[in-house]
Amino acid sequence: MLARQYTLSIGSVFLLALGCGDEEDAQQPGGMRGGWGGREAAAIPVKGEKVTRGDMSAYIETYSRLEAERRVSVLARTTGLLEELAAEEGDLVRQGQVMIRLNKDELSLNLRQAEQAFADASTNYDRIKTLYERSMVSQSEYDAAHLRLDNAKISLEEAQLNLAYADVTAPIAGVVTQRLVEVGDLVRGNQEVFVIADRDPLLVRIFAPEQRMYQLHPGQEATIAVEALPDTSFRGRIRMISPEVDPASGTVKVTLEVASDGLLKPGMFATVRIITERRPQTLIVPKKALILETDEDDVFLIENSTVRRVAVELGFVEGDQVEIVSGLQEGDQVVTIGHEGLKDGAAVRLAGEGLPTAAELATAESAEPRGGGFGPPGARGGWQGGGLPDSLRQIIAEYRRQGKPLPDSLRQVLRAMREQGGGGWQGRGRGEGRGRGQ
Repeated sequence: MLARQYTLSIGSVFLLALGCGDEEDAQQPGGMRGGWGGREAAAIPVKGEKVTRGDMSAYIETYSRLEAERRVSVLARTTGLLEELAAEEGDLVRQGQVMIRLNKDELSLNLRQAEQAFADASTNYDRIKTLYERSMVSQSEYDAAHLRLDNAKISLEEAQLNLAYADVTAPIAGVVTQRLVEVGDLVRGNQEVFVIADRDPLLVRIFAPEQRMYQLHPGQEATIAVEALPDTSFRGRIRMISPEVDPASGTVKVTLEVASDGLLKPGMFATVRIITERRPQTLIVPKKALILETDEDDVFLIENSTVRRVAVELGFVEGDQVEIVSGLQEGDQVVTIGHEGLKDGAAVRLAGEGLPTAAELATAESAEPRGGGFGPPGARGGWQGGGLPDSLRQIIAEYRRQGKPLPDSLRQVLRAMREQGGGGWQGRGRGEGRGRGQ
């Protein structure tokens, strides 16, 4: 009857194990919270990284669109029905390559007419010339015959040229970016039919602040990245720098060139970074190590499980790294996560350190003095005060403090203690508790 009244279920014991940590913490002398191996739980968990060395650089970073070095509209030079398309968007074309062919029937007819007119004018001129030499015609008649011959010759050349223009060719080598006609269209003279771009190299125009214009020079290298290829960077160089400053914006136009490598295309949005100065093997720390709560440049230095606020002098900033000019040494460890609430001299511990090992958990209960440990039902020296052994209470409190689940090794210890109890854990110190019915 007594055993049944004071026996706890397995689930109740597990809840008791999770809850006892806070009670035990409050019972520690001097207000200190308990921890594994006697370590004070007042130590604030933080993450830290060591000061290392690496290359840092100063740079100008801006954004612009890639442009083709040359972008040319292909125009029809004569009128005719489009019979054949010899190029399509995306095709690489060479200079002089035929891109479309127009119907040549009418143009061929015009050419024959011009040839006949020229032959008639030539025959007439020869006749008039003979008569003129014999003084049988006037000077004006001779001049008129010569003029008709010249006009017929010009008409013939025009007809020949129009027939040649029926084959529209590429004016430059490049890539066809637009096709503006279809087979069967009536193409007229000076009508735009294609657009060709020379994509190698591509150009990118940026505007640099005038106070940094003397850090730039033609031939200087740059790194170019595009959103479509986030894991790839391209090397470019400065081609030219404008000789004047824009008075409205206070900037200087800088033109760079970059090889397309078959990947870059005109119109892409690009990030341009021009390196202006390099510092090899300098001290660097993560940018997140800086304390944001103050107006000064300082960090928390970890020394002997405590932190000390240290003022630092910063140099270059590149990405998520910052250069340390003075204030720290290589190998120093600084807080990178957990600045909130830290004060100079506060006790800290690195997150993930200080947890008991599986072997320590396995021996935790056996190492507990029997006077305060667990015994079989009715035995003297059960759990004093209705709680877990001190070592297990401290372990559970440590895991709860770090927000981590209890490991299997700890659960096995608790399960073994339950089995030792023969089906029940005594709710009072000597296993002789009084039930409500007594």
